[in-house]
Amino acid sequence: MLEIDATVIVTFVLIWILVYILNRVFFKPLRKVMDEREKRLQDDMTAAQSTLDETARRLKDVEAGLKAARLEAEKTRGRIELAALKEKSRMLTDAGAAAKTEIENARAAFEADVARLKEELRAEAVPLAAKIEEKLMSRS
Repeated sequence: MLEIDATVIVTFVLIWILVYILNRVFFKPLRKVMDEREKRLQDDMTAAQSTLDETARRLKDVEAGLKAARLEAEKTRGRIELAALKEKSRMLTDAGAAAKTEIENARAAFEADVARLKEELRAEAVPLAAKIEEKLMSRS
């Protein structure tokens, strides 16, 4: 059978002393360092996630601002185009009215010149007719 002597007990006690010393000197500090490292990593991950969330929120805010600015620019552009079309229409109407007035004035001046020339011709026609008649009569 198996006999238990003092060396087994001494070995058993030495192993437990070695386990106790290794636990105090090596395993507990190592576990502490690993736990601290894990905590720092977790804290860094949490901070990175919150920064990412904040950046995403700010990006959404910027995109919303850009969208609002684009809509406002489109509205402004539409108003300016409408005003330009109205101004163009007004200018065309004014130019048409001015051209019509100028044409009417030119027509009136032309008709006045025609009437004046007709009167001058009538006034000259009577003496010319008399001269022609006189020449024809003197030949005959």
